[in-house]
Amino acid sequence: MGWGSGSRLATRLIKAAKETISNEEERVNFYDEMIDAFEDADCDTFDTLYECLGDDPVFDKHWETRYPDDWSDE
Repeated sequence: MGWGSGSRLATRLIKAAKETISNEEERVNFYDEMIDAFEDADCDTFDTLYECLGDDPVFDKHWETRYPDDWSDE
């Protein structure tokens, strides 16, 4: 898979998690595993997963916690 479709895949996973995992802590755990899996597969995290901000406020908050130096609300 080319990472050109990575953000579309991540968006689908985030939306599925948002709809099926009601416990926010469990969803954060899922997002940690998902981000790790994308990074392990050589995904450019900040080009691919950054595009998913806005899909789930829980993902957004976790992103800000995980990457505090790269967070921007400008």
